[in-house]
Amino acid sequence: MHNVSWKKLFASLAFGGLCLMGAANAEQYPDKPITLIAPYPPGGATDLYARSVAAGLDELGQSVVVENRAGASGIIGADYAARMAPDGYTMLIGASSMFSVLPLLSERMSGVYQKIEPISILGFNPSYVVVPATLPVNSIQELIAYLKKNPGKYGYGSAGAGTSQHVFMELFKQRADVDVFPVQYKGSGPMVIDLIADRVVMAIEQGPAVLAYIKSGKLKALAVTTAKRSEALPNVPTLAETVLPGFDVVTWFALYAPKGVPQNVIDKVVPQIAKTMASEEVKKRLGAVGVEAASSTPEDVVKRQAAETALWTDVIARSKISLEN
Repeated sequence: MHNVSWKKLFASLAFGGLCLMGAANAEQYPDKPITLIAPYPPGGATDLYARSVAAGLDELGQSVVVENRAGASGIIGADYAARMAPDGYTMLIGASSMFSVLPLLSERMSGVYQKIEPISILGFNPSYVVVPATLPVNSIQELIAYLKKNPGKYGYGSAGAGTSQHVFMELFKQRADVDVFPVQYKGSGPMVIDLIADRVVMAIEQGPAVLAYIKSGKLKALAVTTAKRSEALPNVPTLAETVLPGFDVVTWFALYAPKGVPQNVIDKVVPQIAKTMASEEVKKRLGAVGVEAASSTPEDVVKRQAAETALWTDVIARSKISLEN
């Protein structure tokens, strides 16, 4: 009996020691470099957020590396991040479509969704209805009339099946009753190049990818998708005030981590993200491309995702969207 009691006591002490070591390690976080996974190609909004987040987390005392792992509308990068240890040393910059749209279309992404948890919203990206400078239309009303005269003739640019560029356009098609087909690209960068070259008729794209081209005259912005006009392009009307009352969609980005990250790590990262996104430098940098910097609690991200999933479930059903279209 005495031997058994001593064994139990030793096991309890050993377990307690491990717990204390784990807590101590979490308290010391970070004590090695942090990796941020960007699941889209360089040149889009993800990179903009990644640079801001990296600079902010760098203030915790360790270097932060941004690693692009693009493909399959963000699924490849998200899947990679979800497989990493939940220790706070690998995190993911994700667009809203990754977790409010893609799990509805992909069993693989649905599985990833179960292995990931949100940390904080990073910002909101208004999207613009953009067309090539050479297209003979100068207003959203003229664009819709142009498309109605040529049903099924033109393709629109999408940054990948299931991305916000894809589902926003499908919602626009349903509300405006126009017939254009999706042309899928591996991210915003290559899509915008083809849009400028007039290989696709239009796109609904976020400011970071198109604002410079709008201001240089290579693209025309005909409308913005949010309920209020964008501060970056205040003369561009909203879809809601012109042709589609009630139209209000926005892409947001958030920071995620593999599920099971220690609470002490979250308690360090969340305030640091809030400080970073509230800084005048970051607000100015993001505002220059039409992005509203933001931060939140993990619970806020969960609530927003749930509300948007309901909207996109309906859009997907109506448009019969799959990862092949």
